[in-house]
Amino acid sequence: MFFFFPYATDAPIYHRPIATIGLIVANILVFVAVGGGPTEQNTHLWLVWGNGLHPFQWLSSNFVHGDFFHLAGNMIFLWVFGLVVEGKIGWWRFLACYLGIGMGQAMLQQVLTLALPGINVRAGGASSAIFGIMAMAAIWAPANEITCGYFAGLGWMIRTGTFDVTVGLWAAGFVGLNLLQLLWGSLTGLLHLMGAAFGAPLAILMLKAGAVDCEGWDAFTIQRNGRPSYSGELEKSREYVQEVAKRRQRDEEIRTEQREEFRRRLDAGDAVGAQGVRRSTVTYDGGFPLERDELFQLAEGLDAAKAWADAAAIMTEAIGQYPFGTDGMRIRLATILAGRLDRPQEALDLLDGLDPEMLSAEQGTLAERVSRKAREMIAKRPPAP
Repeated sequence: MFFFFPYATDAPIYHRPIATIGLIVANILVFVAVGGGPTEQNTHLWLVWGNGLHPFQWLSSNFVHGDFFHLAGNMIFLWVFGLVVEGKIGWWRFLACYLGIGMGQAMLQQVLTLALPGINVRAGGASSAIFGIMAMAAIWAPANEITCGYFAGLGWMIRTGTFDVTVGLWAAGFVGLNLLQLLWGSLTGLLHLMGAAFGAPLAILMLKAGAVDCEGWDAFTIQRNGRPSYSGELEKSREYVQEVAKRRQRDEEIRTEQREEFRRRLDAGDAVGAQGVRRSTVTYDGGFPLERDELFQLAEGLDAAKAWADAAAIMTEAIGQYPFGTDGMRIRLATILAGRLDRPQEALDLLDGLDPEMLSAEQGTLAERVSRKAREMIAKRPPAP
């Protein structure tokens, strides 16, 4: 006795198999709900041949099965090929493909048998839809492997284990087997191949339209360029990681050097030069943070150097980071905004945030003077059109 079952794949899975699991659950629930295989009560769910078109059966026939083993076999194969296909395109597109294949081939069956009245055949099962999904997997991931478990028993000798087979070889084997069944007159082989005939062109169309990214592992790319190498991809990944690490190290060294140059210029009283160094690092990699004393020292140095725009920017940054104990800087910033940069409204907004009771007499007088000047500037401006 020997049997095997596929259960895993090495194909990349970018989406969880939500629809695949949902379809498996739906098939099991339908099987239980209708009482197992074909009966008098569930006849209407099976696909009838030679007795007109019944659109509801195009859907329902994909969820009924002849017996438990028919159901179990289909669900095992739905799981592994669903992993590959849904893993690439997500649940809703996978579900659309699965139902489209299943309903399309069911419709074609009824259309082709319209000329055969009284044939009295009923078809059902998920096999055709699964064969379509298998065909899609074989086109999108022929070189990826499926892992199968097996059980072999001969008398008291029992062996279990696993083996791997590529998706392409697996699909070719089952297509060949069903071709032989067809040559022997089996309608089952024909129905399975009809499902594959729906799935294959759909997979090609989606691949050519860019609706799926197979990362060079699809059948057409492999035929053109050969099978991708895992070792080659791993080596490229390792080289990329090493290059990123080296670049980060160089960036850190440059940042350290710039930080030291900034500090040297600031200590030497060259606030404008220090600001230039810091500005270059902001453009390069976002800059480096400054301590409170450095911000205040830089702001005072730029103010003394009459670099009003830079001084205002640094003062705004310092006040934003350290809002407490900066009343004097706020008044000085308002003075620059109103008196040097022609931005009186910003000066007023800044002064309105001050608490007069917390200001010294000198600070209060200066704040009132700046506020009055800013209001006069605003009043002299022509009204906005």
